[in-house]
Amino acid sequence: MKTRIEEIRRNDLIRAAYQLFLEHGVNGMTVARIGERVGMSHGIVNYYFRNKDDLMQAVMRHAFRQISDDAVARLKVARTPRERIEAIVRANFLEGVFRQETAAAWLSFYGHAPQKPEFARLQMVYYRRLHRDLTHALKQMIPADQAEKIATGVSVLIDGMWVRRAMISSEANVEEMIAFIEEYIDDHTRSDAAASAAGKPRRRLNGAPAASRKAAGARRPTRTR
Repeated sequence: MKTRIEEIRRNDLIRAAYQLFLEHGVNGMTVARIGERVGMSHGIVNYYFRNKDDLMQAVMRHAFRQISDDAVARLKVARTPRERIEAIVRANFLEGVFRQETAAAWLSFYGHAPQKPEFARLQMVYYRRLHRDLTHALKQMIPADQAEKIATGVSVLIDGMWVRRAMISSEANVEEMIAFIEEYIDDHTRSDAAASAAGKPRRRLNGAPAASRKAAGARRPTRTR
């Protein structure tokens, strides 16, 4: 059983590792740097974590918990489904965190996920939770099938904003990026709600009515790079 002191030391190491991850990415988050940051020896770090992968998993849980805690705080004051959606979106752009160095660090994590099943599992847990929360709120505004598609679109846009941030060295306007996602949500929820109320065939997100595409025997267009 862990003692209170052990739990404090473990949490100190996780917080230090998280900051180093944001500053240097996965490869730069070394045991030597972590020990130096908290004033502990390599042996102490290795006592609490079996290896670097074990530590990295703890760091990712810590990062996702920060997003979750922020979302919960915002959801407590949200009064409508639309406000709940905005709360979820804003929680993914934490104040003071949406920086190029942080975005680059996350990209380094994504790059390691294909070779690290546990990293990929943690990321999928986060994606499923984000999709579930968005879909739950959207279903109160539009039909369920469209809610699923829009939730996926929002998730992709959030990822895209972070990738873009990693590529751009100049200061980014977080509010403009959030506004872009909000506009995407409003455009699609209004059109889908209006079509449903009028009894018209709902439009796919690519703009083509589902019924007409089926009748014409059109195939889904192939995306090219």
